[in-house]
Amino acid sequence: MASDGTGTLQEPYRRVSCDDYLAFLEPKARGFEAGPDEGQYGPRHALPALAVVSRIGNPVLAQGIKRTLRHYGEWVDREIAERGGVQSMEGATLLAIHFRELRKRGQVGIQDEQWLRDMLLKLRRYSYGLKPGDGPWRGSQHRGAVDATNNLLAGSLYSNAPKAAQWRAAGERGWNDWWAYRDVGINDIAYFSDSLAIFLRTADVLHRREVFTDPRVRANVWDRLLFETSPDGALIPYGSHAGWDGLAGVRIWALELAARETGDGRYRFAAGQLMNYALAHGGFSPGQEHWAGQSIEAIAMAAIACDDAVEPVRPEAGSRILERPEIVRLDLPQVRALYPGAGDLDARMAMTNRQMPSKLILRSGWNQGDMFMLVEAFARHDPLNPTAILGFERWGSSFAEAISEKEVSRENAVRIDPIQRAVPIAGVTQAGPPDHRRLPTGYDRMDTRARIVRDDPLVTHAEISVGNYMGFRATQTREFLFVKNRLVLVRDETAFAEGMTARVGPVWNTQDIGRQRGSNWVDTSFSGHWYNAKLRLYGNPPGNLLLYYSPRPKTLLRTVPADSSGYAPDSQQAALQHFQEIQYAWDGAVQPGARLQFVSILLPHSPRLQAAPLARAIHVLRDEPGLAVVTLGGPQAWELVLLNKEGRRLTFDSPRGPVTTDAKALYLALGDGAPRWSATGATVVEVGGKGLFTSSTRGSAGSEA
Repeated sequence: MASDGTGTLQEPYRRVSCDDYLAFLEPKARGFEAGPDEGQYGPRHALPALAVVSRIGNPVLAQGIKRTLRHYGEWVDREIAERGGVQSMEGATLLAIHFRELRKRGQVGIQDEQWLRDMLLKLRRYSYGLKPGDGPWRGSQHRGAVDATNNLLAGSLYSNAPKAAQWRAAGERGWNDWWAYRDVGINDIAYFSDSLAIFLRTADVLHRREVFTDPRVRANVWDRLLFETSPDGALIPYGSHAGWDGLAGVRIWALELAARETGDGRYRFAAGQLMNYALAHGGFSPGQEHWAGQSIEAIAMAAIACDDAVEPVRPEAGSRILERPEIVRLDLPQVRALYPGAGDLDARMAMTNRQMPSKLILRSGWNQGDMFMLVEAFARHDPLNPTAILGFERWGSSFAEAISEKEVSRENAVRIDPIQRAVPIAGVTQAGPPDHRRLPTGYDRMDTRARIVRDDPLVTHAEISVGNYMGFRATQTREFLFVKNRLVLVRDETAFAEGMTARVGPVWNTQDIGRQRGSNWVDTSFSGHWYNAKLRLYGNPPGNLLLYYSPRPKTLLRTVPADSSGYAPDSQQAALQHFQEIQYAWDGAVQPGARLQFVSILLPHSPRLQAAPLARAIHVLRDEPGLAVVTLGGPQAWELVLLNKEGRRLTFDSPRGPVTTDAKALYLALGDGAPRWSATGATVVEVGGKGLFTSSTRGSAGSEA
């Protein structure tokens, strides 16, 4: 084991085998020999027992599983008799998987097969989304997924039924609501996981390998599951979510299934990281029974899908931009026109063929403790928070977490609060105090451009630009110089196309603020990850983040408790009770054409280090629109970080003499040995008159390129 810099010892990567999943599940399978009545949850709760039967066999346990499934069938019959329909999102697909595995062990007889047929046909006929008779549902989310896959299963598994062709045709129409775009149209963790799981179970049963091998679905879905995983194996929440690391089990199963179908060992590596993280931190969603159960059930599916012949392979370590199809909201007349015969479109959300930036992944590597940042880039679907830093980790310690669900959020991004009582937002003048003015649900006028300018072993230089930012006639640009396993320079620029009087500045949500602080810096840390006001899911390994803002006139550093008003204690947003909101804000009037810039240094450090000396060692040399130049340290260890949008030729002093460069981004570290450096878009980088890089045309280079 190696030290992580905070004093905590980090475990090396441990390969997770199929037997590891089984060992985790065996205690949870006990008792199913008796075939307990779990009602509507029977197919879910029996999954750990099914994993045991699938991997090693157990006739007594197999018979108990069948009795539990029969109890589920009794519940289905009662629901149909009493309500005229049944709501069971996972029932049909899980029944198909249960019986597939039981058949392999010779535990399914003729009467069992007839019972299964009757049950799948009932679920196809009587399933509903919100109330009996409200279907058929369309769309890529869970209600549409259920109607589509119930029809596909019935029509495919019982192709001799008189209406099998009709069922298959209906199923294919619904299936195409996600497959035409190779994605599930929702930008979150929770509903995305539920919906994807329905499609994956169906693909598994019906042998639809294209779900795992098609290049476009691999880019949209499988890259998302792979690269959103942090180096330590955490699943960072966003959108409507299940708390920190919530539903990680679903991703483990999905990745194991994809590894089996494709032979791609990267998926097994990420699944192992996710599993190791949960085991090292007390399990899946400890204390939150609903989400914990869903992850544990998914681990049972992972044990069934697992293939030890696929060796884990460490994925590529670079930063990247993930994409997804545009999500659009429709009204009921549009639904009726686009989906004739449908009862409704789930969430009234559809997709288009336009690919849009979804997330910016800034990664130092895949070793535990490596620095990692997840940045929102999607400008469709709530919480409409493009440029926000959703997660930031170093040494396994978290420094950022987005809490808000299903609403417009301004967490860890620049916030614009109009001060006058009426200002157009999304083209509509909204009266009232600023904190009551919001973007309309489904606002679709923001457009995001994201690019990685350079990525090498030392740094990532990236940028996200958002037009019509938060409904204002303004363009927000957030530029990153991510110095791997060291620090992040963030340059925020807001370009206004309209005049207003407003409070503008970057917001950062944290939990604990150190006693040492300055007029432009604070030292922050997280003590744990809260599900709501009362339930703490996980602790947080030790680690501090120095948040340093470039000093600017008439700008104040404000810290206030995060606003959790209006949320019941059990609400997930009530976790904001444990957060502090930091904003470095400027108040004043801006005219059309004005450009406001804020420069931030995010410096992770050991809690053993005092923050004040670290802050005193930071010096801002230049801060003006398009240009940010910051140095850190002293004569023995000196660093320069620079973002220079226009590529101006600049000269600065350093311990080794003048530094001259016209790089658009530069990291330079001077110490005892040779300089460590990375330059983007430069023709010259000189230190003390010695050329590190010269070119007649702009290019990129570095000491570790």
